[in-house]
Amino acid sequence: MTPRRSAATLAGALILTASLGGCALNAETSPDSAAAQETPDYLTQFEELLPTLMEQADAGLQLEDLREESCLRPEIEEQQLETRWLGVASSPVADTAAANAALDRIGGWLDAEGWERQNEVSYPPEEGGDVRVLMYLKDDIGVTATYSQSERAWVEILLTSSCRENPKEHRMVRSELDPDYGLSSEYYRDSPS
Repeated sequence: MTPRRSAATLAGALILTASLGGCALNAETSPDSAAAQETPDYLTQFEELLPTLMEQADAGLQLEDLREESCLRPEIEEQQLETRWLGVASSPVADTAAANAALDRIGGWLDAEGWERQNEVSYPPEEGGDVRVLMYLKDDIGVTATYSQSERAWVEILLTSSCRENPKEHRMVRSELDPDYGLSSEYYRDSPS
């Protein structure tokens, strides 16, 4: 973990743990294929939402992840049995003013689009780093926009869906926008067989 992300990662981890209700700690699951088939099309939603938020931020954010990932503990062999969608974009910005302006634009757009603001948290440098976090929820998709300052100002957007159970034959999906799309992996269907 780089120093620039330590404060943001700490804040994000606390937020993520609370928002997921502990799904990342599941030791077992009993997949329900009917429930999995009724879930929303997160791929399309995330492919539309993350680039829009990146554009709204107007801060040169780069897409890092846009994929389905496991909610299960790493020792569980069949990681595809319970998954969620994850989208991440981030970038350094010029300074605190630019970072706060980016978060203001993101928050303004989410407010206008009917997203529910769950929380806004700010920590000054003397209280663990210069950090500001906006948290939004709509349906079962969470958006966390974070500004953190360690060596330099940094802005990150994190999208997450709720965890969902999948049938045993499920293979996780990466968006074609994900930088790792098509790379070899036993869990992703976009990987070469």
